[in-house]
Amino acid sequence: MFPIPHRAFPLRAALAVSVAALLAACGSDDGTKRGEVSSDAAIATLTAAQIDATTASPSLPIQALTGTAKCDVTVRKVVHTTAAPNGGGDGASTAVAAVLVPTPSATCAGPFPIVAYDPGTNVEKARTLASPTAGETLLLTAFFAAQGYVVVATDYLGFSDSSLSYHPYLHAESQATTTIDAIRAASTVLARLGVPLSGKLFLTGYSQGVHAAMATHRAIEADPSLGLTVTAAGPMSGPYNLSGSFVAGLSLLPSGTGGSTVFTPYAVTGYQKIYGNLYATATDFFKAPYANGIESLLPGAIAFNDLFTTGRLPLALGDLLTPRAIADVTDTTSGLRRALDANTLLGWTPRAPVLLCGGSRDPVVLYSVNTTASAQDITARGGRVTAIDVEQVPEFASALPPANTPVSQLTTYHGTVVPPLCMKVVRDALFATLR
Repeated sequence: MFPIPHRAFPLRAALAVSVAALLAACGSDDGTKRGEVSSDAAIATLTAAQIDATTASPSLPIQALTGTAKCDVTVRKVVHTTAAPNGGGDGASTAVAAVLVPTPSATCAGPFPIVAYDPGTNVEKARTLASPTAGETLLLTAFFAAQGYVVVATDYLGFSDSSLSYHPYLHAESQATTTIDAIRAASTVLARLGVPLSGKLFLTGYSQGVHAAMATHRAIEADPSLGLTVTAAGPMSGPYNLSGSFVAGLSLLPSGTGGSTVFTPYAVTGYQKIYGNLYATATDFFKAPYANGIESLLPGAIAFNDLFTTGRLPLALGDLLTPRAIADVTDTTSGLRRALDANTLLGWTPRAPVLLCGGSRDPVVLYSVNTTASAQDITARGGRVTAIDVEQVPEFASALPPANTPVSQLTTYHGTVVPPLCMKVVRDALFATLR
């Protein structure tokens, strides 16, 4: 139903100054100076040759998709202020963004567009994309930064050096706020460094990051005072249709969709912290022994697969959810369903063009429930949208599992197969045409 964690992946200077000044002036309702840089550090610089060696290696053989690197890339870690979600207890918080900066050269000419990227689900609190060896960071470096895009990738609230004690998983408003503030903070850093920017802003993300990217797109276009304009958006394989995804997961009980015994409590316990009206105690929604400690489990110190091997979560969704939780998913008056509906990203019309990419055999984020439904919704409202199924792209045939592969054997499809294919589609079919 939702994303596999990111660790499963085989992974003009004057303009920059003016943009940074505009964005830094924006604050939240409680007076917080959102997007203010708390700290900035260069973590590593990767040469084009090093990037090529990585993408041509047996462990990450994706150079046929990425192309050879044109730019050296510096990975920076930027800690910045942002706003906590409603009900989060704090009026302000901090978050971390990884900023991947191409080095201008004869083969890497600026000015550069910005790609704001939202990552897939992760359950380990210490995780940061501000690392040259992180799976998603490697992909973002090869597909975008090494090809002349500045990448701004948020770690979200609750991860790395963020001061928020939990992660508001699949909460549209706070994901959008954090992403926008990451762009603000990065703009300040890029102006200080004199990085030439083109003024183009592209949005993308994978899995959970699709939900965040779509929420960010909606928020930017709804609020001109932000001073941002989306050039185009390329969300990749995520739960746009959140309520529909939960309902679809129940239709597959007792097993549920792939990974749903992690994604469901992740969302539900986060919504309980934000809204406070889903349940009285965790045992209302979660069966023993899993209810014990579940509200502080995600994110934490336990890796995704270890959640199952240590018995913290079951493999089958039917072994986790109580009858009350199952009923509340379809009861449109329940606190849970109202939270899901409030965070479902249908029913709005993007002004910038959108390309939705996914895989129709995805057992985690169901293509028909999400990509198809979102494309139909945007089209019906007069928006410009294209949906691309990687299964229908001839050049990808050799990278896909055989057509007769059972669903039970598609365990790596969402986490390792689709991401690089969709990154190529979004970059080449959309971003490159508008940069």
